[in-house]
Amino acid sequence: MTEPRVFHCATEADSEAAGREIASLLPQIALFHLIGELGAGKTFLVRAIATALGADREEVSSPTFALVHEYPRKSDPPIIHIDAYRLSENSREWMEIGIPELLASDTLRFVEWPKSGFADMGPDAFTIEIRVLEDASREITFTPPETSRQDQAVSPD
Repeated sequence: MTEPRVFHCATEADSEAAGREIASLLPQIALFHLIGELGAGKTFLVRAIATALGADREEVSSPTFALVHEYPRKSDPPIIHIDAYRLSENSREWMEIGIPELLASDTLRFVEWPKSGFADMGPDAFTIEIRVLEDASREITFTPPETSRQDQAVSPD
């Protein structure tokens, strides 16, 4: 997948379906930046994606206060869900809770409210942007990274 995908969601069921479809497009290891205003449905979409990938729906919740949640899956590494809204990049808290290690882990990582420091740790991030439209429907744009790790050329020494 090299082109952005746009989903128009008039209902929660539409957003659930978009999450399932996005889940079907994902590699096993990836970083996702979730962009959208407060209440746009970032956690709702992560719940739909994580559930489609084998996480327990009841386990998926907003990491606003905890900052980081991990959602176990039966046969795959857990899904990591970070809310960076209250974090200032490269702060002591950023380091204490292990954000650099979490971002480098070999699993699916979803970051709500990414800061510029996240780009340094995951330049191959997918972007999921959720826009709330005037009629309260959602437009979800799923954009792959410009260059993935698999596509990067290795230069000889």
